[in-house]
Amino acid sequence: MKWPYLIAAVTLIALGAYSQWPTEAQSAPAAVAAGSSPSSFPSRPSASTPWLATASAVGTANTKSDSDQNHDGVPDDVNAYIDHTYAASKTNQLAFTQLAQGWGEAINDISTPAQAKQAGEKIARGIACLMSDDVTQKTGKTAQTMYDELLKTRAEMLGTPKRTEAYLRFQTLASGQYFADPGNQPCNFKPTELSS
Repeated sequence: MKWPYLIAAVTLIALGAYSQWPTEAQSAPAAVAAGSSPSSFPSRPSASTPWLATASAVGTANTKSDSDQNHDGVPDDVNAYIDHTYAASKTNQLAFTQLAQGWGEAINDISTPAQAKQAGEKIARGIACLMSDDVTQKTGKTAQTMYDELLKTRAEMLGTPKRTEAYLRFQTLASGQYFADPGNQPCNFKPTELSS
């Protein structure tokens, strides 16, 4: 069984959410400077770069670093977000880190469709892990709750214009591809062996 390119569907949802943001939050990246107020933002950017504008409107977008001190493929600020947000659940921490590693590959060194396919399969596997019965039962969360939290975590991952632009490039290279079914055990760890 093959998985269609579901990662692109999440982008469409995010772009729909973008259209509901206040106009001043949809300003061009150059307008977001230290100390600038929403009233000083220029008019809405063209529809060709809404993701870049939305990412730049995140409060700390220009102060985030792409450093990865533990070399797990996830920026340090995203690891910190996952560790803090899911401090009470090792299962959630590991599942979201696995997915973030797929995103991390997608925003780093992707220049060919083959590389995009490899990153896309990691993302698909991470999503399957997050939505698996083993993880949802262990965490006590519904698939809808996990999906909502996936979007929030991905917003953290794409919290800079540079990362967002790289992700859009990945999406273009991966467009139209299909990924192998992640199977019955998509997690890189065993949720049933964890206490929380």
